[in-house]
Amino acid sequence: MPRAGSTIKNHKLTRRKNLFSTVTPSKISDMVYKQLVSLITKGQLKPGERLPSERAMALELGVSRQSIREAIYRAMIAGLMEVRQGEGTFIISSFKGNLRQPLSILLEEEAEKVFEFLEIRKLIEGWCAERACEAATPADLKKMHNIFKKMEKVKPAESAWEKADLDFHASIAVSTHNVLAMHVMDALKDSFHTYFRVKKYNTKPERKGVLLSQHRAILDAITEKKPKRARKKVMEHLDYVEKMITEDILGKR
Repeated sequence: MPRAGSTIKNHKLTRRKNLFSTVTPSKISDMVYKQLVSLITKGQLKPGERLPSERAMALELGVSRQSIREAIYRAMIAGLMEVRQGEGTFIISSFKGNLRQPLSILLEEEAEKVFEFLEIRKLIEGWCAERACEAATPADLKKMHNIFKKMEKVKPAESAWEKADLDFHASIAVSTHNVLAMHVMDALKDSFHTYFRVKKYNTKPERKGVLLSQHRAILDAITEKKPKRARKKVMEHLDYVEKMITEDILGKR
C-alpha cells in the first residue's frame, strides 16, 4: 500500500505534467499567412497593391508554391486579398467588408447622404494631405505625379478618369504611411465609385480644366511640403465636387 506522502507527491507531478499542451510544428503555409498579415498591418503591402507571382514568392521565401497557394487562399477567406482573373492577386482594404455594404446602401437609397459622406471625406482627406506633406517619400510623390499625368490624358466622361481621380486621392492616403488612413480611404473611395455608378454620373468635359487645376494645386502643396495649404486645397476641391453633385444629380430630382 503506497504511503500518503507518496500519493500526494505523484498527484502534484501529474498536475504539473498537464499544465502544458503538446507543442506541434507550425504548417509552412500558416507561417507564410502570418507574414502576409504582418506586412499588411504594417502597411508594407498596401490596399490595391498586387502581390508578386506564386513562383516569385516561393523562391523568395524558400517554400513550395503549394504553401504559397494555401496562405493566399486563407488570406482571401479572411477578406484581405482578392484574385482578379488575368490580373493577379491584390490586397484589399480590411474595412471594405464592414463599410462597403452599409455605405453603398445609404448612398444608393438616400442621395442626400452623399453630403454627410463628403463631410467625412473632407476630414480624412484634409488630414491625409497635411500628413503627406511630412511623410511622403520621393517614390510617393513620383506615384502621385504619374497618376496626375494619367488624368491629363483622359476625358472626364471616361471611366479611366474616375479611376485616376480615385487613385490620386488614395495615393495621398498611402503617402501618410498611416495604415489606418490607407484602409479607410480605400473603403471610402470604393463606396464613392458605387454612388456615381448608380446615379449614372459622369464629370462634364468642360469641367476638366477646373478639376485638373485643383488636383495640381493639391499635388504642388504636398510636393512643396505646405500642410496648411494642402488641406485648404483639398477642401476647395471637395467643395467643388459637392457643388457639381448638387447641380447635376440632386438638382434633377
